[in-house]
Amino acid sequence: MTTLVTGGTGYVGGALVRALRRRGERVRVLARKTSRTEDLVRLGVEIVTGDILDQASVEQALDGCDTLYHVAAIYEFWTPDKALLKRTAVEGTRNVLAAAQAKGIRRVIYTSTSFTIGEPRGQVGNEETPHRGYFVHTYEEAKYRAEQVAQDFARQGLPVVILNPAGIFGPGPLKSVGDLMLRAVTGRQPMLFRGRVSYVYIDDVVQGHLLAAEKGRPGERHILSAYNVDTADFLRETCRLAGVKPPPVGPLFVGRVVANLQELAARLTGRPPDLPRDVVSMLAHGTWVDGSKAERELGLRYTPLEEAIARTLDYYWQQGWLKNKPACLQEGVAARLEIQSGGRQR
Repeated sequence: MTTLVTGGTGYVGGALVRALRRRGERVRVLARKTSRTEDLVRLGVEIVTGDILDQASVEQALDGCDTLYHVAAIYEFWTPDKALLKRTAVEGTRNVLAAAQAKGIRRVIYTSTSFTIGEPRGQVGNEETPHRGYFVHTYEEAKYRAEQVAQDFARQGLPVVILNPAGIFGPGPLKSVGDLMLRAVTGRQPMLFRGRVSYVYIDDVVQGHLLAAEKGRPGERHILSAYNVDTADFLRETCRLAGVKPPPVGPLFVGRVVANLQELAARLTGRPPDLPRDVVSMLAHGTWVDGSKAERELGLRYTPLEEAIARTLDYYWQQGWLKNKPACLQEGVAARLEIQSGGRQR
C-alpha cells in the first residue's frame, strides 16, 4: 500500500518523506502546482497535484493509500494574511480528514503543535492540561482550532493520532528556530531575549511520527518535546558549540520595541521581520511542555541537546552557511558527540 503525506515539500514533511523512503515504503505527496518537487521525484516519490483546501483533490490523492500523514500547514509567526493562515489550518485539516474518512484510511497521523496545549504561564503542560482559554499568538489559535477539528473526527471514529511537536530545529530548510540559531552564530542576531521555550530535534520528530503510525492509539495526543530551556541559554549553548561569542542578553521590552519597528517596516516592504511581535509575546508568556508520554507509550528516544545542536551546526557547515568550522566538529569533540562530519572543502 501507499502512504500519503501532505506538506511533503516542507521542513517536517520533507524529512518524514525521506525517512519513509529509506524504509522502502511507497510514498505519495500532495503538492500544489507551485511547489518544488524535483528532489522528491528523484527519491522515487509520487507527486499528486492538489491542495488541502480542495477536498476532492485530497480524496483523489488518497486513492490506494492506507496511511495518511497530515503535516501541511503555514508555519509562520508573521504573515500579511492571517486569515489564510487560519483557513489553511482549520479548513485544510477538515478537508483532509473528511477525505480520509470517506476513503476509509486505516491510520491517520495529524501534526499539530505543542502550542495547542495552552498551559498557564509558569507551568509545564502535558497532554491532559486544560487550555488556558486565551491565545498568545495567531499560530497557536489557528492550530488549536485545527486540532479541535481533528479531535472531532477522532470522536466520530476516524483512527487519527495527534502529535504536538515543540519548537523544531535541525538539518533542513531554515524555519523559525533554525533561522534564529544561524543568525546567532553568524553575528546577525544583535541581542538575545529570555523566555521559557520547549524544543525538539527534527530527527526525533520524524521518529515520533513513524512510531505513532505503528503504536499510537486513535484519539490520543503525544507531545514531542525534549528540552525545556530558556531560549537565551539555548542560543548561548549553540554559540558555545560553534566556538563563537554569543550576543548579549537584553530586556524583553527592547524586543517589543524592535518587533514593533520591524513589523511596521514589513508592512511597507513586504519583507518578513526577523523578530515578529508574536514571538515576543510567546517569550513573555513562556511555553514549557512535557514530552515523556511519547517516550513511555511510543518508545521514542530523544537526542541529547548537545548532540542535536552539534548535528545542526554540522549541517550549516556543510551547506556553506558558516565562515568557520564549528568548534564542536573539531577532532575529539566530534567523536565524543558521535558527529559524522563530511569535512566540507573550502
